[in-house]
Amino acid sequence: MILVCFDTETTGLDVQKEHIIQLSLVKFDTENWQVIDQRDWYILPEGEFTIPAEAEAVHHISKAFLQEHGVSLRSVYDELIAFTNGCDMLSYNGNGYDAPILHYNLARLGLDFDFEGRTWYDALLLERIHTAGMVDENGEKVHNNLTSAYTRYYGHPFEGAHNSLDDVMATIEVFKAQVAAHGWEWAQRDEFGFICYDRWLTKKGNYYYLTQGGHKGESIESMLRIDRSYLEWLVDKCNWTDDQTRDIIEPYLGRKKPIANSQQPTAVKNPSRGKKRSKGIITDADLSLF
Repeated sequence: MILVCFDTETTGLDVQKEHIIQLSLVKFDTENWQVIDQRDWYILPEGEFTIPAEAEAVHHISKAFLQEHGVSLRSVYDELIAFTNGCDMLSYNGNGYDAPILHYNLARLGLDFDFEGRTWYDALLLERIHTAGMVDENGEKVHNNLTSAYTRYYGHPFEGAHNSLDDVMATIEVFKAQVAAHGWEWAQRDEFGFICYDRWLTKKGNYYYLTQGGHKGESIESMLRIDRSYLEWLVDKCNWTDDQTRDIIEPYLGRKKPIANSQQPTAVKNPSRGKKRSKGIITDADLSLF
């Protein structure tokens, strides 16, 4: 199987607002774990941008460096699409971070990426499953960042952490070790069938489903029966809801016409599996995409 592993370095953590400043992709064959091809771009954002000192301290990419060596995301877009065409994807926390920030960076340029129809393997989610219940020598829960996971499997940290190309290569090695330890069947997870790039919703076929919170897994239509006020809260009061999510939900509430290319389902595709929750309350723990 051919996979593309990808990673980004960015100006900050807000996937809706921050800029990608390094984008790395490595295509490899899971039959022999050999690299087939790779791309590594330093990205110069269009317009004004800043790199906070705390972010630069992590990835060591300065604004001056980008102005001298960077290329625009727009200029490499066609190559990005061609490189990933027909491939499933791998990342380390890409499902919760790198894929969403790629979506928003492209959307600001009027560009898109084919997120549907792929499997999105996330080695961080797999590592959390692998280490469930594990504690370190001090009796504390083990860490699952990429460096810790790599060290757990190979006995030493990898070089170049927080350079996205080095992180990609380390992710491939961690994924290889995970598959060797547990098998391919263990690595197949339902949540790898989609990407929730707007934090709240995923579209599977013509149906939108909530991806977090107490009603995770419910379609929007079923929510109209279960807890309509929850949808109203998402649209009107939730600080994490973006305009795209509002535009999708509001037609279901009868407030406006559906946005272009969106469809309202006429039946619930999956049986209800969410749980009723109190109105308008969301905790930090709910903000995990999976």
